[in-house]
Amino acid sequence: MKIRVLHVIDHLGYGGAPIIVKNIVERTDAGKIQTLVCALRTNPRPLPVEAELVNLGRHKYDPFAFLALARLCRKRDIDIVHAHLQKSIVSSLLARGLCDSKIVIHEHGAIFRGGTGCIYRWLLRRLHRRAALAIANSQATKQALHEKGGWPDEAIEVVSNFIDLARFDPALYDPVRVRQDLGIDPDETVVGFVGRLDVCKGADVLLEAARILGEEDRRFRFVIVGDGAERTRLEETAARLKVDKDVIFAGLRENPAEVMTVCDIGVIPSRREAFGITAVEFMRMGVPVVAAPVGGLIEHVRDNETGLLLSRLDAPALAEAVRTLARDETLRETLIENARIYSARFDGTEQIKDIERIYAAVAGR
Repeated sequence: MKIRVLHVIDHLGYGGAPIIVKNIVERTDAGKIQTLVCALRTNPRPLPVEAELVNLGRHKYDPFAFLALARLCRKRDIDIVHAHLQKSIVSSLLARGLCDSKIVIHEHGAIFRGGTGCIYRWLLRRLHRRAALAIANSQATKQALHEKGGWPDEAIEVVSNFIDLARFDPALYDPVRVRQDLGIDPDETVVGFVGRLDVCKGADVLLEAARILGEEDRRFRFVIVGDGAERTRLEETAARLKVDKDVIFAGLRENPAEVMTVCDIGVIPSRREAFGITAVEFMRMGVPVVAAPVGGLIEHVRDNETGLLLSRLDAPALAEAVRTLARDETLRETLIENARIYSARFDGTEQIKDIERIYAAVAGR
């Protein structure tokens, strides 16, 4: 008999956690695992997932979503609820008292959050005994779950994120055409940022660095791929710093790999980062990476080996690292080659084996 797994997520918008759900759902063995995806609320631009989807259509702050989730688990005779993101995790832990499904939480980074993160951590400390297991996407996340969420160390498994290596293949894209589409000259050095436009992602630090670099060399162009609540403020900041003509806000892209193909340097100036999947994507695309020294980024961006790791997160340090890579071709080529080899381990093969093993153990198979 197949193990019936329900993936629960807040919504299926384009973002790190929904993409991880998609990758897991579409790669697990359909002969052993029957998969259903449940979104607590509707997203106007949903990520397509090759699985049966149930949209509960709840309000963003609906405190009773767990009741509908418990009913769904009973109706569909779910063996395992695999919960992603904080609202889904809390709802799934609450639903455990009203159904027999085993709960596996998947921590993508909410444990590091400020603001409502303190409420989430408080709830985890009180509800974690309802879960069978926690999956952390990095060693940094595992440590935070243990220390901040009160999770027993032995009840946490580390399974890294993974990417679609076939899509993140520079040979698939035409950088000349993409540069023309974006209005970038052939001799300009492109510094790329890909991520949600949120304070935690640090795009404002990049804009400050753009001002410093632009005063020295007018050949730098900066491409920011993504959208979010901070976009308007960031555009205003770019105008205030007088770098708006050097910065391209490319918006949300369903396939960021296409824009990555024109980047000479990729930057990840995050203030917090549980894993740092964008770093792996840049590596796979042959783009040398500069990253902040936080969370899971430290595990992947090894200084002067697979990228440049900043000693501190501020605009002068970021500008200096970008300047170093732009000037040192030998260093760039070394980082690109090392990172290409390193990124190959994130093809999903071992990660899916680990997840299927966890499902079998939790379901008692």
